[in-house]
Amino acid sequence: MVKTSIFNSLLASALVVLAGCGGGGGGGGPVEPPAEGYTLGGTLTVPETSAVDSDSNDPNQAGRKANDSFATAQQLMSPVYVLGSVNLPGKGPEGPNFSVGDELDGFQVDLKAGQVIELEFSADPTVNDVDLYVFAEGSNVDSPPIGVSDGQRSYECLRIERPGRHYIAVVAYTGAALYNMRIGAPGEGGNCSNVVQTAGGMVAGEIVAKPRSAAGADAQAGDQARARALRAGGLSVAATAAGVPGLLRLPADDAERALALDRLASLSNPSTGERTKQLASGEGSASTAAAHAAKRAARGLPPAFQHVIDTVTYAKHLARTGLYDYAEPNYRMTASALVGPYPPNDRLYANQRWHYEMIGLPAAMNRLVPLAAQLTQRPIVAVIDSGIVADHPDLQSQIVDAASFTGGNGSFLANADDPSRPGDPTGFHGTHVAGTVAALTFDGNGVAGVAPMAQLRPIRVFAQGADTSSSNDIAQAILYAARLANVSGRLPQRRADVINLSLGGTRSCPAVYADVINQARAAGVIVVAASGNETASANNAPANCPGVISVGAVDATKKRAFYSNTDPALSLAAPGGDSRQSTTGTGLPDEVFSTLGDFNGSTRVPSYGGMMGTSMATPHVAAVMAMMRFANPNITVEQIDALLAAGRLTDDLGAGGRDSAFGFGLINADKAVAEALATSGTAPVPIAGTIVAQPSSIDFGALRTTADLTLALQGGASGETVVSVTSSSPAVTVTPVAVDAANLGTYTVTVSRDSLPTGSTFATLRVTTSARAFDVQISIQKLAPGAVPAADFGRVYVLVIDPATEEPVGQVAANAVNGKYSWSLPGIKLSRVQIVAGTDLDNDNLLCQRGEACGGYPQFGAGLSVLELTGNRTDIDFELSPYGGVSTAGAGATSEPPRVFRRLAAGAAR
Repeated sequence: MVKTSIFNSLLASALVVLAGCGGGGGGGGPVEPPAEGYTLGGTLTVPETSAVDSDSNDPNQAGRKANDSFATAQQLMSPVYVLGSVNLPGKGPEGPNFSVGDELDGFQVDLKAGQVIELEFSADPTVNDVDLYVFAEGSNVDSPPIGVSDGQRSYECLRIERPGRHYIAVVAYTGAALYNMRIGAPGEGGNCSNVVQTAGGMVAGEIVAKPRSAAGADAQAGDQARARALRAGGLSVAATAAGVPGLLRLPADDAERALALDRLASLSNPSTGERTKQLASGEGSASTAAAHAAKRAARGLPPAFQHVIDTVTYAKHLARTGLYDYAEPNYRMTASALVGPYPPNDRLYANQRWHYEMIGLPAAMNRLVPLAAQLTQRPIVAVIDSGIVADHPDLQSQIVDAASFTGGNGSFLANADDPSRPGDPTGFHGTHVAGTVAALTFDGNGVAGVAPMAQLRPIRVFAQGADTSSSNDIAQAILYAARLANVSGRLPQRRADVINLSLGGTRSCPAVYADVINQARAAGVIVVAASGNETASANNAPANCPGVISVGAVDATKKRAFYSNTDPALSLAAPGGDSRQSTTGTGLPDEVFSTLGDFNGSTRVPSYGGMMGTSMATPHVAAVMAMMRFANPNITVEQIDALLAAGRLTDDLGAGGRDSAFGFGLINADKAVAEALATSGTAPVPIAGTIVAQPSSIDFGALRTTADLTLALQGGASGETVVSVTSSSPAVTVTPVAVDAANLGTYTVTVSRDSLPTGSTFATLRVTTSARAFDVQISIQKLAPGAVPAADFGRVYVLVIDPATEEPVGQVAANAVNGKYSWSLPGIKLSRVQIVAGTDLDNDNLLCQRGEACGGYPQFGAGLSVLELTGNRTDIDFELSPYGGVSTAGAGATSEPPRVFRRLAAGAAR
């Protein structure tokens, strides 16, 4: 899921909020609105790569146009992030697609080798199953490259092997679902093993199925039922034997397959009663066959492509009868560690690449690989936050000595499982932070953690349903983490090495914080805290307490993030992201990507997504501190203080030396690990340094013309130098701006679109060094003459919420114009309001559900700010981001919103 969460922590007394999420309010009493009410308005922005399915189920969608055939396929440029919906007839909410169905959404896009198409949908895949197919145009008609991703799961993906025009089909197998589809630049997608290849990687028309075992009368009944199923589907048995898988063949004729699929679909659905028996016996009208033939003709799919889709559908129908242990296409086949070589094989690492490469993590991890056998003491990072999704597959095996201190009085529980229910405000903030610290890595699944060798000690300090905590609960948590006396009388087996505090309040350091942090440091614990997200000129507490490493945030271009607090006492900076931008070639907003939780109905499920804030920057630093303790368990907090002050753990940014925007600079994991090894009394592992590009890919979109590229040496000493940086395209030039004798430093990359064709262009910068050569991927889009940016998430509904009742009191709808939404709503007769906006692609009258776009003022997170109105406001501007999806890995998605909002009745919309 991809969502921002920035709290405006203007809180009274000792209350604290999560530094990455929140809301506050203004001062003074309410002002009585005028009789005509106030007029509110502003602008909503979306990532430049945004797109929307042209025939969603929202009847109010502007320019609604069918895209359910190859002839009407919706044209896309990549990178792109698409929100959409599909459904079978009679499934899903009422709307223009309900009766007739919207079973297939077709897209046409020119793609390069190495690009990955990722599809994520919001519904339970056992009830609402969506599959992804890709057809490569211009290929051999008899054996075209076809890609299939057809698992019964909420994520599908396909990797492109050959450049050219491709048709994408998002197909509803059962039910109805919202979906998010993302196509990144070459090499910037997830780790996908499904490839678009000749014949789709399967033998079209063949299914491998194993009959379900039974004995006696049950065996006889099973054989009879299977015979009916084979007859209904027109399937022939090519090879079979008792108790072993057999090969089944589909009818060769397309029209015969269409009718047989209808019969088999009814047989696989036990709710159809007598009709099932009739169809299973071979009954079926000519009109049914004609209807299917007409529908197929309207789709205009190439016969070989339709044959592959039929094969997958047949297999799924057979599996749903319950008569087989499994039934699947006849596929063609070709030939977790604590540390490991980079890049890791975790499926979603591509979404994290920008922020991990920025801090030199690949070089740091590669430095530790030769030492893996001798570095055995796993450091512990205490994440004092909103709790953790304890059964998350990327986290559960990393947890040790979890605890909760809540209620203001330090009420203790010996677990930190996040108790959030749908609508609760904390948004799985602690789960996101914990994943950045130490998600399982090198296991081929999910995301990577900065320090997977670390163990996690989650300590929950936010009660269920609360978005604030107290200084007492947090102080008790700090003491527990440090294995010091606390009100619970409980102590963990071992003290934490590092404490992460991605929370804070806008006040000077309370005495209780100063006391317990001093005790923790004396016990040998490194304390790291978020500086805050108010664009203020002072650190929040506890980041402003003595001895704390306070962390500011930078965006994907290494600039200070717009929200990050500044302070002369700031310690350092780390990647925090900016959801308003999409510059890294993934198609996602520039957010920090990590573990999350989500809900299918009321059931909590593990998920993934993006967030931004100093909360997200802080765990990068905490994890690097853990890596230092892994490399040298005896390194002291005083030694780390000295190394930081000497600039030996960071790369300087901004003004020379320490400054209020970046502290001592950007955290550098490789420098930190090398210093820890040196401090241990042992020479650092002699690994030659390597020249790397930061960022490793650049997305210029349709408007951007310049970008900075840094070539830097990561790792140990090296004689490697940059020989040249050349562009594969005359439209892309690169100029050194500030480089040293080895040609390391900053370059400016400039794009001129004059000579480029309309659409997407992918170029490369070839960096040749004295030892090797590597490429930096460049993505560019050029609009047609007179065209304007087409970023669009569909029709957006802006709601004005009464914070007293949490119900909408006003609503206006807006369509995208030049990539932005402008809105204005008069007649608001309240003096205190909240603003939220979102899409409703499935037309269920609910906003901010998983799979749709959502936003709120000033940033949509665990709480919305309350606006105190004293007059008209036309400056209520904020961003919309996908919620759920690939980045929940989510459609990018995001953390769980505070609540799902119900649209006003149609007559109330303006």
